[in-house]
Amino acid sequence: MKKNSIFYLLGILLLSGCHSGQKQEVVREKATAQVLHNDIMTRMPGTMIVVGDYVVWEDPFARDYFANVHEAATGKLVGKMGRVGEGPNEFITGSLSPHCVGGRLFATDVNGLTRGYLSVDSLVAGKEPFQPLDAAAREARPAMAELQHGVFVGRTEDGDEAYFKANVRGDESTFGVYPVKEVREHLGTTLAYDSVSGMLACASFTIPYLSLYQKEGENFKLLWEEEARTGYEVSRGKIVPDPNIGGIFGLSLTKDYVVSLHRDWENEPLEGPVQGRDERLLPHLAYLYDYDSHLVKVVDLGMPVVRIASDRRSNTLYALALNPDYMLVKYEL
Repeated sequence: MKKNSIFYLLGILLLSGCHSGQKQEVVREKATAQVLHNDIMTRMPGTMIVVGDYVVWEDPFARDYFANVHEAATGKLVGKMGRVGEGPNEFITGSLSPHCVGGRLFATDVNGLTRGYLSVDSLVAGKEPFQPLDAAAREARPAMAELQHGVFVGRTEDGDEAYFKANVRGDESTFGVYPVKEVREHLGTTLAYDSVSGMLACASFTIPYLSLYQKEGENFKLLWEEEARTGYEVSRGKIVPDPNIGGIFGLSLTKDYVVSLHRDWENEPLEGPVQGRDERLLPHLAYLYDYDSHLVKVVDLGMPVVRIASDRRSNTLYALALNPDYMLVKYEL
């Protein structure tokens, strides 16, 4: 009896091992949006980011202030910052960094010289939210995206061995792989970063490509990538994206997921490049990967979405959607 019991237990373990190696089933579901603010007035929203208990979105066409700050819980507009104008500490065309650095957002003037930080906490406290960079800080600042205090990441040059360059507290290095391995060419990319875990997600908005890196010391290590199997061809040593496929429209990190916003590339081909707010062409699907690279869920958001944002504290996803005008909504994934 004892021998039979041992064989029975071994059989159970073998079956369990085989089962665990099977491909994980992808859950498909439709999410219900909670409307936070249904009166978003803009021709086209720009960068959107979660900053603590607030959601901030950029209006590149604003005539007064270009950064709008809402309570994340209620959607209430608590204020605006980033004065539009041509005077001191004003922005002709303001642009927000998509990365929060110490509770502040780095802001630049695309058509002017103003540079500095916008502080949500200062705005909420009734203080001046803009803190301009002085001459020394301008000179010392690397010409790259600041992911957290002292951590900067930018692109290398086409043809270089690595895709990214990094400056971490003054130490320079390179890292990363090209989306199309046989062509050392940079594509339009979106980055999402969590300063606590050091996770850095990268997606292309021209072809279907997604990757995840982990900050280790003064550099970043590739954890995994979902390479593009469609959506482009290589012609004369150059990448030619397929305008009927498109890339990834939005990218964010939640507690359990890397969230990728894009169309169903196989079943929803585009009729041409997406321009403006054509809701027929905008994506309505969020693809959720776990941090081990598995696609675990595809969520139908129920309406066309132009921007998404989240952070690692929860699985709440914030979105700017069209229904039929812009509105701020949130989903529990």
